[in-house]
Amino acid sequence: MIRLLSRRKSKPALDRWDPSATLLEWTAGAPWSIGDSFMGVMGFGSTGSGKTSGSMAAISLAMLRAGYGGLYLTVKPEDRQTYTDHVRAAGRLDDLMVFSPDHLLRYNFIADEMAHAKSPAGLIENLTALIMTTTELAERGGRSSSGGDNERYFRLESSRLARNALLVLVFSGEPVTLPNLHRLIVSAPRSIEQIQSGEWRNTFCGECLEKTDAAEKLPSQRADFDLALSYFLHEWPALSSRTRSVVQSTLTSATDMLSRGAARDMLSSPKPNVSPSMMYEGKIIIADFPVLVYREIGQLVQIVLKLMWQRAHARRDTTKNARPTFIMADEAQMLLVEEDQRFQAIARSTRTACIFATQSVSGLVEALGGPSAEPKVHSLLTNLQTRICHQQTDVRTVEYMQQLIGRSRQLVMNGNQDRDANWLAPLFGVDTGQSSGFSESWEHELQAADINGLARGGPPHCVTEAIVYQGGRAFPNGHTWIRARIPQEPRRA
Repeated sequence: MIRLLSRRKSKPALDRWDPSATLLEWTAGAPWSIGDSFMGVMGFGSTGSGKTSGSMAAISLAMLRAGYGGLYLTVKPEDRQTYTDHVRAAGRLDDLMVFSPDHLLRYNFIADEMAHAKSPAGLIENLTALIMTTTELAERGGRSSSGGDNERYFRLESSRLARNALLVLVFSGEPVTLPNLHRLIVSAPRSIEQIQSGEWRNTFCGECLEKTDAAEKLPSQRADFDLALSYFLHEWPALSSRTRSVVQSTLTSATDMLSRGAARDMLSSPKPNVSPSMMYEGKIIIADFPVLVYREIGQLVQIVLKLMWQRAHARRDTTKNARPTFIMADEAQMLLVEEDQRFQAIARSTRTACIFATQSVSGLVEALGGPSAEPKVHSLLTNLQTRICHQQTDVRTVEYMQQLIGRSRQLVMNGNQDRDANWLAPLFGVDTGQSSGFSESWEHELQAADINGLARGGPPHCVTEAIVYQGGRAFPNGHTWIRARIPQEPRRA
Protein backbone atom coordinates (compact mmCIF):
# COMPACT_ATOMS: atom_id res chain seq x y z
CA MET A 1 0.00 0.00 0.00
CA ILE A 2 1.51 3.34 -1.05
CA ARG A 3 1.89 6.05 1.55
CA LEU A 4 -0.24 9.14 1.49
CA LEU A 5 1.24 11.87 -0.71
CA SER A 6 1.07 15.55 0.17
CA ARG A 7 0.50 16.41 -3.50
CA ARG A 8 -0.24 14.21 -6.43
CA LYS A 9 2.28 14.59 -9.26
CA SER A 10 0.09 14.83 -12.31
CA LYS A 11 -0.74 17.18 -15.13
CA PRO A 12 -1.74 20.61 -13.83
CA ALA A 13 -5.44 21.42 -13.94
CA LEU A 14 -6.63 24.02 -16.41
CA ASP A 15 -7.65 26.13 -13.45
CA ARG A 16 -5.32 26.25 -10.45
CA TRP A 17 -8.28 25.80 -8.13
CA ASP A 18 -10.46 23.63 -10.31
CA PRO A 19 -12.59 21.48 -7.97
CA SER A 20 -11.33 18.35 -9.73
CA ALA A 21 -7.67 19.17 -8.99
CA THR A 22 -6.13 16.65 -6.59
CA LEU A 23 -4.97 17.78 -3.16
CA LEU A 24 -3.61 14.45 -1.91
CA GLU A 25 -3.91 10.69 -2.30
CA TRP A 26 -5.01 8.45 0.53
CA THR A 27 -3.51 5.47 -1.29
CA ALA A 28 -2.47 4.84 -4.86
CA GLY A 29 -5.43 5.62 -7.11
CA ALA A 30 -7.49 7.17 -4.29
CA PRO A 31 -7.22 10.94 -4.78
CA TRP A 32 -8.92 13.58 -2.65
CA SER A 33 -9.69 16.76 -4.54
CA ILE A 34 -10.26 20.45 -3.92
CA GLY A 35 -13.96 19.85 -4.53
CA ASP A 36 -13.92 17.06 -1.92
CA SER A 37 -12.52 19.48 0.65
CA PHE A 38 -15.47 21.85 0.11
CA MET A 39 -17.83 19.09 1.24
CA GLY A 40 -16.28 19.01 4.70
CA VAL A 41 -14.33 16.64 6.94
CA MET A 42 -14.84 15.19 10.40
CA GLY A 43 -11.98 13.21 11.85
CA PHE A 44 -12.27 10.85 14.82
CA GLY A 45 -9.49 9.37 16.89
CA SER A 46 -8.79 8.37 20.49
CA THR A 47 -6.04 10.08 22.45
CA GLY A 48 -2.70 9.23 20.85
CA SER A 49 -4.26 7.74 17.72
CA GLY A 50 -2.34 10.07 15.41
CA LYS A 51 -5.25 12.06 13.98
CA THR A 52 -3.62 15.47 14.62
CA SER A 53 -0.18 14.54 13.27
CA GLY A 54 -1.62 12.22 10.62
CA SER A 55 -4.72 12.98 8.57
CA MET A 56 -5.32 16.50 9.93
CA ALA A 57 -1.72 17.53 9.25
CA ALA A 58 -1.84 15.98 5.78
CA ILE A 59 -5.01 17.88 4.87
CA SER A 60 -3.68 21.13 6.38
CA LEU A 61 -0.42 20.96 4.43
CA ALA A 62 -2.19 20.00 1.20
CA MET A 63 -4.50 23.02 1.41
CA LEU A 64 -1.66 25.39 2.28
CA ARG A 65 0.44 24.16 -0.64
CA ALA A 66 -2.54 24.59 -2.95
CA GLY A 67 -2.79 28.28 -1.96
CA TYR A 68 -5.88 28.27 0.27
CA GLY A 69 -6.54 31.16 2.61
CA GLY A 70 -7.51 29.93 6.04
CA LEU A 71 -8.58 30.34 9.64
CA TYR A 72 -7.14 28.00 12.27
CA LEU A 73 -9.02 27.73 15.57
CA THR A 74 -7.17 26.56 18.67
CA VAL A 75 -8.03 24.48 21.72
CA LYS A 76 -4.66 23.28 23.07
CA PRO A 77 -1.80 25.62 24.01
CA GLU A 78 0.49 23.97 21.45
CA ASP A 79 -1.93 24.42 18.53
CA ARG A 80 -0.42 27.73 17.48
CA GLN A 81 3.04 26.17 17.13
CA THR A 82 1.61 23.15 15.29
CA TYR A 83 -0.13 25.32 12.69
CA THR A 84 2.85 27.64 12.39
CA ASP A 85 4.97 24.59 11.55
CA HIS A 86 2.49 23.66 8.82
CA VAL A 87 2.64 27.16 7.34
CA ARG A 88 6.43 27.12 7.46
CA ALA A 89 6.61 23.70 5.80
CA ALA A 90 4.36 24.98 3.01
CA GLY A 91 6.61 28.01 2.48
CA ARG A 92 3.90 30.54 3.35
CA LEU A 93 5.13 32.34 6.45
CA ASP A 94 4.63 35.67 4.64
CA ASP A 95 0.88 34.97 4.65
CA LEU A 96 0.68 34.09 8.36
CA MET A 97 -1.21 36.35 10.80
CA VAL A 98 -1.72 35.63 14.50
CA PHE A 99 -4.85 36.91 16.25
CA SER A 100 -4.06 37.05 19.96
CA PRO A 101 -3.71 39.59 22.82
CA ASP A 102 0.08 39.70 22.39
CA HIS A 103 -0.14 40.54 18.67
CA LEU A 104 -1.42 43.65 16.89
CA LEU A 105 -4.41 42.20 15.03
CA ARG A 106 -7.79 43.54 16.15
CA TYR A 107 -11.33 43.09 14.84
CA ASN A 108 -14.72 44.79 15.17
CA PHE A 109 -17.52 42.39 14.31
CA ILE A 110 -20.33 44.95 14.70
CA ALA A 111 -18.58 47.46 12.42
CA ASP A 112 -17.92 44.67 9.91
CA GLU A 113 -21.56 43.62 9.97
CA MET A 114 -22.75 47.22 9.60
CA ALA A 115 -20.42 47.76 6.64
CA HIS A 116 -21.92 44.82 4.74
CA ALA A 117 -25.56 44.99 5.86
CA LYS A 118 -27.85 45.93 2.99
CA SER A 119 -30.52 47.31 5.30
CA PRO A 120 -31.07 48.10 8.99
CA ALA A 121 -33.44 45.13 9.19
CA GLY A 122 -30.74 42.81 7.87
CA LEU A 123 -28.23 44.21 10.34
CA ILE A 124 -30.62 43.69 13.26
CA GLU A 125 -31.45 40.11 12.32
CA ASN A 126 -27.81 39.16 11.72
CA LEU A 127 -26.60 40.66 14.99
CA THR A 128 -29.49 39.02 16.84
CA ALA A 129 -28.58 35.62 15.40
CA LEU A 130 -24.92 36.07 16.28
CA ILE A 131 -25.59 37.17 19.86
CA MET A 132 -28.05 34.34 20.41
CA THR A 133 -25.52 31.84 19.07
CA THR A 134 -23.02 32.94 21.71
CA THR A 135 -25.58 32.17 24.43
CA GLU A 136 -25.25 28.48 23.55
CA LEU A 137 -22.01 28.40 25.53
CA ALA A 138 -23.93 28.96 28.77
CA GLU A 139 -26.65 26.47 27.92
CA ARG A 140 -24.63 23.38 27.04
CA GLY A 141 -24.70 20.22 29.05
CA GLY A 142 -27.74 21.20 31.11
CA ARG A 143 -26.03 24.35 32.39
CA SER A 144 -28.81 26.60 31.12
CA SER A 145 -30.38 28.65 33.87
CA SER A 146 -33.80 28.08 32.33
CA GLY A 147 -34.00 24.36 32.87
CA GLY A 148 -34.46 21.73 30.18
CA ASP A 149 -38.27 21.76 29.83
CA ASN A 150 -38.49 25.53 29.33
CA GLU A 151 -35.24 26.09 27.46
CA ARG A 152 -36.86 26.70 24.08
CA TYR A 153 -39.34 29.22 25.52
CA PHE A 154 -36.67 31.23 27.31
CA ARG A 155 -34.43 31.15 24.26
CA LEU A 156 -37.21 32.52 22.05
CA GLU A 157 -37.95 35.25 24.59
CA SER A 158 -34.26 36.13 24.79
CA SER A 159 -34.18 36.41 21.01
CA ARG A 160 -37.20 38.76 21.10
CA LEU A 161 -35.49 40.92 23.70
CA ALA A 162 -32.28 41.11 21.64
CA ARG A 163 -34.14 41.90 18.41
CA ASN A 164 -36.23 44.70 19.92
CA ALA A 165 -33.28 46.18 21.81
CA LEU A 166 -31.11 46.20 18.68
CA LEU A 167 -33.88 47.78 16.62
CA VAL A 168 -34.26 50.64 19.10
CA LEU A 169 -30.48 51.10 19.36
CA VAL A 170 -29.92 51.12 15.60
CA PHE A 171 -32.64 53.71 14.88
CA SER A 172 -31.89 55.89 17.92
CA GLY A 173 -28.65 57.15 16.42
CA GLU A 174 -26.65 55.98 19.45
CA PRO A 175 -23.43 54.08 18.64
CA VAL A 176 -24.23 50.42 18.02
CA THR A 177 -21.86 48.80 20.50
CA LEU A 178 -22.18 45.90 22.89
CA PRO A 179 -21.87 48.10 26.00
CA ASN A 180 -24.74 50.25 24.71
CA LEU A 181 -26.84 47.18 23.94
CA HIS A 182 -26.15 45.89 27.44
CA ARG A 183 -27.10 49.27 28.97
CA LEU A 184 -30.35 49.37 27.04
CA ILE A 185 -31.39 45.88 28.10
CA VAL A 186 -30.65 46.30 31.81
CA SER A 187 -32.35 49.73 31.92
CA ALA A 188 -35.59 48.57 30.28
CA PRO A 189 -38.68 49.18 32.49
CA ARG A 190 -39.39 46.21 34.75
CA SER A 191 -42.87 47.02 36.05
CA ILE A 192 -46.14 48.70 35.09
CA GLU A 193 -45.57 51.12 38.00
CA GLN A 194 -42.38 52.38 36.34
CA ILE A 195 -44.30 53.02 33.14
CA GLN A 196 -47.13 54.84 34.92
CA SER A 197 -44.78 57.03 36.97
CA GLY A 198 -42.70 57.98 33.93
CA GLU A 199 -39.44 56.84 35.56
CA TRP A 200 -38.50 54.89 32.45
CA ARG A 201 -38.02 58.13 30.48
CA ASN A 202 -34.89 58.96 32.53
CA THR A 203 -33.14 55.69 31.70
CA PHE A 204 -30.88 54.89 28.75
CA CYS A 205 -33.64 52.67 27.35
CA GLY A 206 -36.15 55.53 27.64
CA GLU A 207 -33.81 57.99 25.93
CA CYS A 208 -33.24 55.57 23.04
CA LEU A 209 -36.99 54.96 22.66
CA GLU A 210 -37.68 58.70 22.45
CA LYS A 211 -34.85 59.29 19.95
CA THR A 212 -36.09 56.42 17.81
CA ASP A 213 -39.64 57.76 17.96
CA ALA A 214 -38.45 61.15 16.70
CA ALA A 215 -36.18 59.77 13.95
CA GLU A 216 -37.31 59.66 10.32
CA LYS A 217 -38.42 56.21 9.32
CA LEU A 218 -39.97 54.42 6.40
CA PRO A 219 -43.51 53.09 6.95
CA SER A 220 -42.21 49.54 7.48
CA GLN A 221 -39.63 50.82 9.95
CA ARG A 222 -42.31 52.77 11.82
CA ALA A 223 -44.36 49.57 12.07
CA ASP A 224 -41.32 47.72 13.45
CA PHE A 225 -40.70 50.47 16.00
CA ASP A 226 -44.33 50.40 17.14
CA LEU A 227 -43.88 46.71 17.90
CA ALA A 228 -40.66 47.41 19.81
CA LEU A 229 -42.33 50.25 21.75
CA SER A 230 -45.22 47.99 22.69
CA TYR A 231 -42.77 45.31 23.74
CA PHE A 232 -40.81 47.53 26.13
CA LEU A 233 -43.79 49.44 27.54
CA HIS A 234 -46.30 46.58 27.81
CA GLU A 235 -45.04 43.04 27.21
CA TRP A 236 -41.64 43.17 28.92
CA PRO A 237 -42.86 44.78 32.20
CA ALA A 238 -45.85 42.43 32.30
CA LEU A 239 -43.67 39.30 32.46
CA SER A 240 -43.28 37.66 35.85
CA SER A 241 -40.14 38.74 37.68
CA ARG A 242 -38.69 35.22 37.49
CA THR A 243 -39.31 34.90 33.76
CA ARG A 244 -37.93 38.37 33.08
CA SER A 245 -34.84 37.63 35.18
CA VAL A 246 -34.08 34.38 33.36
CA VAL A 247 -34.62 35.91 29.90
CA GLN A 248 -32.45 38.91 30.71
CA SER A 249 -29.65 36.87 32.28
CA THR A 250 -29.64 34.45 29.32
CA LEU A 251 -28.96 37.35 26.98
CA THR A 252 -26.80 39.59 29.14
CA SER A 253 -24.43 36.74 30.02
CA ALA A 254 -23.25 36.92 26.40
CA THR A 255 -23.31 40.71 26.00
CA ASP A 256 -21.48 41.14 29.31
CA MET A 257 -18.65 38.76 28.34
CA LEU A 258 -18.34 40.38 24.92
CA SER A 259 -18.18 43.82 26.53
CA ARG A 260 -15.25 43.08 28.86
CA GLY A 261 -11.52 42.53 28.81
CA ALA A 262 -9.89 40.56 26.04
CA ALA A 263 -13.17 39.84 24.23
CA ARG A 264 -13.98 43.57 24.01
CA ASP A 265 -10.44 44.55 23.01
CA MET A 266 -10.13 41.88 20.32
CA LEU A 267 -13.67 41.91 18.86
CA SER A 268 -14.86 45.51 19.32
CA SER A 269 -11.72 47.46 18.54
CA PRO A 270 -12.19 51.10 17.42
CA LYS A 271 -9.31 50.56 14.99
CA PRO A 272 -9.77 47.11 13.44
CA ASN A 273 -7.04 45.88 11.10
CA VAL A 274 -8.21 42.39 10.19
CA SER A 275 -11.22 41.13 8.24
CA PRO A 276 -12.45 37.88 6.66
CA SER A 277 -11.75 39.26 3.18
CA MET A 278 -8.01 38.85 3.82
CA MET A 279 -8.47 35.11 3.38
CA TYR A 280 -9.49 35.68 -0.22
CA GLU A 281 -6.02 37.10 -0.84
CA GLY A 282 -4.39 34.05 0.71
CA LYS A 283 -3.86 35.19 4.29
CA ILE A 284 -3.69 32.50 6.95
CA ILE A 285 -4.96 33.49 10.41
CA ILE A 286 -4.33 31.57 13.62
CA ALA A 287 -6.86 32.49 16.32
CA ASP A 288 -4.48 32.01 19.23
CA PHE A 289 -7.08 31.90 22.02
CA PRO A 290 -6.72 28.24 23.05
CA VAL A 291 -9.81 27.12 24.92
CA LEU A 292 -7.82 25.17 27.51
CA VAL A 293 -6.07 28.42 28.45
CA TYR A 294 -8.76 31.09 28.02
CA ARG A 295 -11.77 28.86 28.79
CA GLU A 296 -15.15 30.55 28.07
CA ILE A 297 -13.51 33.68 26.67
CA GLY A 298 -11.44 31.56 24.30
CA GLN A 299 -14.59 29.83 23.10
CA LEU A 300 -16.49 33.08 22.77
CA VAL A 301 -13.83 34.93 20.79
CA GLN A 302 -13.26 32.07 18.37
CA ILE A 303 -16.94 31.30 17.84
CA VAL A 304 -17.61 34.94 16.97
CA LEU A 305 -14.67 34.90 14.53
CA LYS A 306 -15.87 31.65 12.97
CA LEU A 307 -19.43 32.91 12.56
CA MET A 308 -18.28 36.18 10.99
CA TRP A 309 -15.91 34.34 8.66
CA GLN A 310 -18.72 31.98 7.63
CA ARG A 311 -21.06 34.92 7.04
CA ALA A 312 -18.44 36.64 4.89
CA HIS A 313 -17.92 33.47 2.85
CA ALA A 314 -21.66 33.14 2.30
CA ARG A 315 -21.91 36.58 0.68
CA ARG A 316 -18.72 36.65 -1.40
CA ASP A 317 -18.84 36.39 -5.18
CA THR A 318 -16.74 33.35 -6.06
CA THR A 319 -16.89 34.21 -9.77
CA LYS A 320 -14.62 37.18 -9.04
CA ASN A 321 -12.35 35.46 -6.55
CA ALA A 322 -12.21 31.68 -6.71
CA ARG A 323 -9.44 31.13 -4.15
CA PRO A 324 -10.48 28.29 -1.81
CA THR A 325 -10.53 28.97 1.92
CA PHE A 326 -10.66 26.75 4.98
CA ILE A 327 -11.74 26.81 8.61
CA MET A 328 -9.92 24.18 10.65
CA ALA A 329 -10.37 23.08 14.26
CA ASP A 330 -8.91 20.13 16.12
CA GLU A 331 -10.86 19.08 19.24
CA ALA A 332 -13.70 20.87 17.46
CA GLN A 333 -16.36 19.76 19.94
CA MET A 334 -15.41 22.80 22.04
CA LEU A 335 -15.99 25.25 19.19
CA LEU A 336 -19.01 23.91 17.31
CA VAL A 337 -22.45 25.55 17.51
CA GLU A 338 -25.77 25.04 15.74
CA GLU A 339 -24.88 27.61 13.09
CA ASP A 340 -22.13 25.31 11.79
CA GLN A 341 -24.61 22.78 10.44
CA ARG A 342 -26.46 25.53 8.57
CA PHE A 343 -23.27 26.88 7.03
CA GLN A 344 -22.04 23.44 6.05
CA ALA A 345 -25.16 23.01 3.92
CA ILE A 346 -23.90 25.84 1.66
CA ALA A 347 -20.13 25.52 2.18
CA ARG A 348 -19.56 23.89 -1.20
CA SER A 349 -20.97 26.85 -3.12
CA THR A 350 -18.81 29.26 -1.08
CA ARG A 351 -15.63 27.25 -1.85
CA THR A 352 -14.97 26.81 1.87
CA ALA A 353 -13.44 23.70 3.41
CA CYS A 354 -14.58 23.05 6.99
CA ILE A 355 -12.11 20.62 8.54
CA PHE A 356 -13.02 19.41 12.02
CA ALA A 357 -11.62 16.70 14.28
CA THR A 358 -12.73 15.29 17.61
CA GLN A 359 -12.01 12.24 19.73
CA SER A 360 -15.36 10.49 19.51
CA VAL A 361 -19.05 10.75 18.71
CA SER A 362 -19.81 10.41 22.42
CA GLY A 363 -17.61 13.38 23.25
CA LEU A 364 -19.20 15.43 20.48
CA VAL A 365 -22.72 14.74 21.74
CA GLU A 366 -21.78 15.49 25.35
CA ALA A 367 -19.99 18.75 24.50
CA LEU A 368 -22.93 20.04 22.46
CA GLY A 369 -25.51 19.46 25.17
CA GLY A 370 -25.85 15.80 26.07
CA PRO A 371 -28.47 13.37 24.68
CA SER A 372 -30.75 16.17 23.48
CA ALA A 373 -27.96 17.33 21.16
CA GLU A 374 -27.62 14.02 19.30
CA PRO A 375 -29.93 15.00 16.39
CA LYS A 376 -27.92 18.21 15.94
CA VAL A 377 -24.68 16.26 15.92
CA HIS A 378 -25.90 13.86 13.25
CA SER A 379 -27.32 16.75 11.22
CA LEU A 380 -23.85 18.29 11.13
CA LEU A 381 -22.14 14.98 10.35
CA THR A 382 -24.56 14.36 7.49
CA ASN A 383 -23.15 17.38 5.64
CA LEU A 384 -19.51 16.49 6.29
CA GLN A 385 -19.00 14.03 3.47
CA THR A 386 -15.50 12.83 4.37
CA ARG A 387 -15.25 10.91 7.63
CA ILE A 388 -11.80 9.81 8.85
CA CYS A 389 -11.56 7.37 11.73
CA HIS A 390 -8.25 6.65 13.42
CA GLN A 391 -7.80 4.07 16.17
CA GLN A 392 -10.92 4.20 18.29
CA THR A 393 -12.13 2.65 21.53
CA ASP A 394 -15.39 4.58 21.93
CA VAL A 395 -18.19 2.08 21.33
CA ARG A 396 -20.57 4.70 19.94
CA THR A 397 -17.98 5.85 17.38
CA VAL A 398 -17.20 2.27 16.35
CA GLU A 399 -20.90 1.53 15.89
CA TYR A 400 -21.37 4.82 14.03
CA MET A 401 -18.63 3.95 11.51
CA GLN A 402 -19.99 0.44 11.11
CA GLN A 403 -23.52 1.69 10.41
CA LEU A 404 -22.21 4.43 8.13
CA ILE A 405 -20.26 1.98 5.98
CA GLY A 406 -22.98 -0.64 6.16
CA ARG A 407 -23.17 -4.38 5.72
CA SER A 408 -22.23 -6.67 2.86
CA ARG A 409 -23.10 -10.23 1.86
CA GLN A 410 -20.46 -12.56 3.28
CA LEU A 411 -19.92 -16.28 2.76
CA VAL A 412 -19.72 -18.33 5.94
CA MET A 413 -18.50 -21.97 6.15
CA ASN A 414 -20.11 -24.18 8.77
CA GLY A 415 -19.95 -27.77 9.86
CA ASN A 416 -21.13 -30.12 12.62
CA GLN A 417 -20.53 -33.61 13.89
CA ASP A 418 -22.84 -35.95 15.78
CA ARG A 419 -21.21 -38.21 18.35
CA ASP A 420 -22.59 -41.35 19.90
CA ALA A 421 -21.94 -42.56 23.38
CA ASN A 422 -18.46 -43.72 22.39
CA TRP A 423 -16.74 -40.35 22.15
CA LEU A 424 -13.44 -42.05 21.17
CA ALA A 425 -14.97 -43.50 18.00
CA PRO A 426 -13.63 -40.79 15.63
CA LEU A 427 -10.08 -41.69 16.68
CA PHE A 428 -10.58 -45.21 15.24
CA GLY A 429 -12.15 -44.12 12.00
CA VAL A 430 -15.70 -44.88 13.00
CA ASP A 431 -18.26 -42.74 11.09
CA THR A 432 -20.13 -40.65 13.63
CA GLY A 433 -22.17 -38.57 11.18
CA GLN A 434 -20.63 -35.37 9.89
CA SER A 435 -21.92 -32.52 7.73
CA SER A 436 -20.56 -29.28 6.36
CA GLY A 437 -21.75 -26.47 4.14
CA PHE A 438 -21.77 -22.78 3.31
CA SER A 439 -24.23 -20.02 4.07
CA GLU A 440 -24.61 -16.35 3.29
CA SER A 441 -25.17 -13.60 5.82
CA TRP A 442 -25.14 -9.82 5.94
CA GLU A 443 -22.37 -8.62 8.22
CA HIS A 444 -20.71 -5.27 8.90
CA GLU A 445 -17.96 -4.65 6.39
CA LEU A 446 -15.81 -3.38 9.25
CA GLN A 447 -15.60 -5.23 12.52
CA ALA A 448 -14.80 -3.47 15.79
CA ALA A 449 -11.33 -5.04 15.80
CA ASP A 450 -10.62 -3.44 12.42
CA ILE A 451 -11.18 0.02 13.93
CA ASN A 452 -9.72 -0.29 17.42
CA GLY A 453 -6.73 -2.15 16.00
CA LEU A 454 -5.59 0.61 13.63
CA ALA A 455 -1.93 1.61 13.98
CA ARG A 456 -1.52 4.59 16.29
CA GLY A 457 1.74 5.82 14.82
CA GLY A 458 4.73 7.18 16.68
CA PRO A 459 8.37 6.01 16.59
CA PRO A 460 10.04 4.26 14.96
CA HIS A 461 7.89 4.23 11.81
CA CYS A 462 5.75 7.34 12.48
CA VAL A 463 2.89 6.05 10.34
CA THR A 464 -0.70 6.04 11.52
CA GLU A 465 -3.65 4.22 9.97
CA ALA A 466 -7.17 5.46 9.38
CA ILE A 467 -10.42 4.38 7.78
CA VAL A 468 -11.36 7.05 5.23
CA TYR A 469 -15.03 7.15 4.25
CA GLN A 470 -16.46 9.35 1.55
CA GLY A 471 -20.12 9.24 0.65
CA GLY A 472 -21.08 8.89 -3.00
CA ARG A 473 -17.81 7.52 -4.35
CA ALA A 474 -16.11 4.20 -4.88
CA PHE A 475 -12.47 3.75 -3.91
CA PRO A 476 -10.18 1.33 -5.80
CA ASN A 477 -11.31 -1.47 -3.47
CA GLY A 478 -14.88 -1.01 -4.72
CA HIS A 479 -16.16 0.37 -1.43
CA THR A 480 -17.04 3.81 -0.07
CA TRP A 481 -14.16 3.46 2.40
CA ILE A 482 -10.50 2.64 2.29
CA ARG A 483 -7.78 1.87 4.81
CA ALA A 484 -5.00 4.45 4.54
CA ARG A 485 -1.48 4.54 5.95
CA ILE A 486 -0.60 8.15 6.70
CA PRO A 487 2.93 9.36 7.46
CA GLN A 488 2.95 11.55 10.55
CA GLU A 489 4.38 15.04 10.35
CA PRO A 490 7.37 15.39 12.70
CA ARG A 491 7.03 18.05 15.38
CA ARG A 492 9.42 20.96 15.21
CA ALA A 493 11.66 21.19 18.24
